[in-house]
Amino acid sequence: MSDNVFYSDIIISKSGIEIPVFNNGKTVDSRYDPQRESIRLSDQIKDKTNFVIVLGIASGILIKSILEKRENIFILAVESEQADIDFLMKLENVKQISNNKRVCLCTINQLFEKITQLYIPAFYGNLEVIEQRAWTTEHNSKIPQINEQIQKAVGIVSADFSVQSHFGKLWQHNILSNVKFIHKSKHINCAEIPVNKTAVIFAAGPSIDNSILQIKKNLDDFYLIASDTALSILLSYNIIPDVVVSIDGQNVSNSHFIHSKQFDFSKTIFLFDLCANDSAAKKIISQNGILSFFVSGHPLGDYINQKFSLFLPKLFSGAGTVTISAVDFAIQAGFKNIIVSGADFAYSNGKPYAKGTYLDRIYNKNSERLNNSQNQFCKLMYRTPLIQKSAFLFTTQILDAYKTSFEDYLKSKSLIFSKENELYKITNQNNLNTFAQSQKIETMPDGEILIEQLYKDFLSQDINKNINSIFDLTNIDICLLPLISWQKNNDNIDNTDFMYFYRKALGGIKK
Repeated sequence: MSDNVFYSDIIISKSGIEIPVFNNGKTVDSRYDPQRESIRLSDQIKDKTNFVIVLGIASGILIKSILEKRENIFILAVESEQADIDFLMKLENVKQISNNKRVCLCTINQLFEKITQLYIPAFYGNLEVIEQRAWTTEHNSKIPQINEQIQKAVGIVSADFSVQSHFGKLWQHNILSNVKFIHKSKHINCAEIPVNKTAVIFAAGPSIDNSILQIKKNLDDFYLIASDTALSILLSYNIIPDVVVSIDGQNVSNSHFIHSKQFDFSKTIFLFDLCANDSAAKKIISQNGILSFFVSGHPLGDYINQKFSLFLPKLFSGAGTVTISAVDFAIQAGFKNIIVSGADFAYSNGKPYAKGTYLDRIYNKNSERLNNSQNQFCKLMYRTPLIQKSAFLFTTQILDAYKTSFEDYLKSKSLIFSKENELYKITNQNNLNTFAQSQKIETMPDGEILIEQLYKDFLSQDINKNINSIFDLTNIDICLLPLISWQKNNDNIDNTDFMYFYRKALGGIKK
């Protein structure tokens, strides 16, 4: 056999079951009664676990035993190489489980990708790793790689689940509310965007204070794109941005658009995630602002966009940072040269934000002798442990994750970038204007009609159907997963049954 294949032969156990043999003559399964050993291992899986990673496919008996014992469990079974899986497909048990939709066979190199694709905590609950001891012994040199892939993938999935657990209900509320007046929104006319200019994107980091005056001297050379938090900063310098991007669904987002001085909303395009704060969207419409929606991955937003052929553009938001979405818009619009100001991902010179943000108004308004605005900013910065980068630069684990997400995005788009004098300078050599291509209709349909049809779609779901894997979920079912994540995190009932939360989510869809 090839050196790339761990298995060399197939024998019959004393109990009459086919089992594979390693090149060294050893077996993963018992040569006497592999079924009895597999039942012992399957009994160790906790009741609240519905997603299992099995190290070693071997004869497939362990996987088959788990499937028979637990009708709602999903199994990700791992072998070293594809050649090993191909060899094991000679066994009848392995052939059978390979056709089961509750099983995925993969190699070690595919493990990270498969976990991030298939493991949905809102649906499956806990995850466990089941080791077949003989298999891990033979693959001992690859165990660190396996552990690293599992930990990295579960970390990403868990972080996403954590965000959904906090914002799932709010996102759904905002989407359904924003859709009601989507007919008052507009698509951006990309033909009117001067992509020959340099796009300047404003985040709200403290370094804006050092660059904004220089940018202001040459405003005619730039196309200005502001994050929602940076809007009030620009207005304090009498700078009107061309575009404002918002993805935050929280009520605090509304404060970005409430200004003491008069601001002509009609001169700016407000590019909002469909999940963004609905009160802020209503404010912009009431002030004759140009409101344009996009989607960024929420399954309900994607479903609405596709079902009703809205042709809303899709922007990337990474770890949930509006700066990435703003850059993605600039890239998709076709800008070749982009500058990002205020993307500090750190506390610079003892400040969390540039001066002029909504926090200045809030903290100064509530400032008292024994609790002044400086104390309130300090509380904000020291709410999590600080990591010192230099004498005047501090960051946190979360801010570092945002920075990594931002720079990973730039690399994934093959963009040339550098950071000079606190400014990211980006060169886009891609020739696709995907933002313009995504928009094919000029007039949006009536939002109230869309909502009524959407309710019919939800209410048409069979609440008594059997859902044993994510492949049983319809597109409408998938739309509910962020809300179900929130329910699982906030429900006082210790219940891990997915169908309980599924029915509850459907029952409250109009609320």
